[in-house]
Amino acid sequence: MSLMDRFTSALFTAIPGGLFFIATLASASMMAREYFWSSIFLGALTLLGAALLFGFVIPPMFRSTGLGISVAGFAAMLFSLLVIALLNSTPLCVGQDNGDGNNSFGMCMAYVVLYSIFYGIPYMALLGLSALIGHWALRIRS
Repeated sequence: MSLMDRFTSALFTAIPGGLFFIATLASASMMAREYFWSSIFLGALTLLGAALLFGFVIPPMFRSTGLGISVAGFAAMLFSLLVIALLNSTPLCVGQDNGDGNNSFGMCMAYVVLYSIFYGIPYMALLGLSALIGHWALRIRS
């Protein structure tokens, strides 16, 4: 795979993460008021960076570039969820007042599971669409 094809696959891998990062930035006013937005912001930033990196490295390992883009995006999502889980295991989440009392470690990890469901489903749908378009773009370019 040529260098230009690698950059193209990285771009198509990062498009869904970029949309989530832009959505996080659009809600910047909430970041100042709520304790959990710092971990979501860092998770979205990690998702965008990991998608760019994995999209450059992983797709050449696969014969189908669409599959490579999908695997790279899924790996980026798992990595960003790991970062959010690590951040939520710190005082950024544990011990914070959530309105009903203080967060426990279990509650903060439950938030990570909820993030993976609530944000993961639309992310995977966008990633599938982006991988399909990216596969077509790279096939036409070849």
